[in-house]
Amino acid sequence: MSYAPRQSRNRSASGPATGPVTVNWEICRKLAEWIKRRDIPLDHEESSLKGLTAEQIGNFFLLLVAISHQTSPQGKPPLEGVIDGRHSRGWDYLFGKFEEVARANPTVLTPDYWAHLTPQALDTIFMDERFGSRLTDLTARATLINDLGRVMTKHSWKTAGEIYAAAGGRIATGQPNLVGLLSQFHAFRDPVRKKTYFYLGLMRNAGVWNYQDSDRLGAPVDYHEVRGHLRIGTVQIQDASLYSRILHRVEVTPEEDISIRQAVHEALMFLSTQSGLENPSQLHYLFWNVFRSCCTRENPHCYSCPPSCSLPARYVPLALFPDGSRHCPFSGVCSSAGRETKLVEHNLSTDFY
Repeated sequence: MSYAPRQSRNRSASGPATGPVTVNWEICRKLAEWIKRRDIPLDHEESSLKGLTAEQIGNFFLLLVAISHQTSPQGKPPLEGVIDGRHSRGWDYLFGKFEEVARANPTVLTPDYWAHLTPQALDTIFMDERFGSRLTDLTARATLINDLGRVMTKHSWKTAGEIYAAAGGRIATGQPNLVGLLSQFHAFRDPVRKKTYFYLGLMRNAGVWNYQDSDRLGAPVDYHEVRGHLRIGTVQIQDASLYSRILHRVEVTPEEDISIRQAVHEALMFLSTQSGLENPSQLHYLFWNVFRSCCTRENPHCYSCPPSCSLPARYVPLALFPDGSRHCPFSGVCSSAGRETKLVEHNLSTDFY
């Protein structure tokens, strides 16, 4: 699917960018040229959930994506623990811990269990022996899972595969479709569709689902990607008040959050086409892994990665340079590289992502 940037929100046909949040198309083109010259790894998770059935995988990801927001909240300890003897953080720990629990007790993958899940039970699932309880907003997260179970029960759905069948394998065309059916769940109501696109991408990459309209699979946008794209400059804040609040980590409005994330999504979709990848999910995994590993909030690896850098092995070749150094792959095209003042992602309490 070819992608042309919308002119109505961000710029006029011949004039400069307008609006509080804009996409910088020139920087996007520079970044797309960088992507063209690299071998970008395919998008996939570290675990293939080997041994789980297709029905179990669908329910596994449905629950996990519903609660995946804010595993590294600003000002609080990150979600972390030990999985198979290895230290894991954020999404990696969330995934690994739930996989352990689901293999030991498949009941946690059923809508009836979800409908009656308590905050205390959720805390027990993700508790780590060493680091203790790090999952924030337990009551709010349990409420999202309760809603997941109740909506599934209302439709007599026992597995996510039944949602896929009801949609005829369509993402966003025809009626009904997956975007519409998933939006019935409170956890998937985000207008920017972060969790929806993430879930659909996970199911495709796991080899469980294929889509009749695969070109309608957009890119999920989370807070790591917002931070990275604001720093690179592909997305820019034009409103002085909004810029100041982001810089000083003051909470923004829900409307501003949507505007920022929509701009990042628009940049990602443009980059996917402009780079020739034609796979927004592949770019999402690239950006997400680099931004959460190298472009950290407090100590970004602009010109030197420390030994503790958590960049997954398949992305490390992108971070190796001819002079023998290893650092953020995007430093050569990033507007913030080497600068003392760097934006972080905007601050907002939300369950959209």
